[in-house]
Amino acid sequence: MLIKLGAVIAALLMISGAAAAADLTDPQIAHIAYTAGVIDINAANLALKKSKNAEVRAFAENMVADHTAVNDQALALLSTARSERSA
Repeated sequence: MLIKLGAVIAALLMISGAAAAADLTDPQIAHIAYTAGVIDINAANLALKKSKNAEVRAFAENMVADHTAVNDQALALLSTARSERSA
């Protein structure tokens, strides 16, 4: 029962989030995506600190590398966009 309730709540949040996302600017969306990446990197670093399981550690290492690369690319795009706007 709790799982079904959780799924319903998640679906409602996704629907309301999609409606709210229509009002977001590109920089706001980029900030949200970047922040989500940082949260994932922090979680992966915690897993690396606490886990001894090789599969968990490998997944966490990949997550850190992948999300760091994506965040670096996002920052570069934002920097380029800011430079183009100010020119």
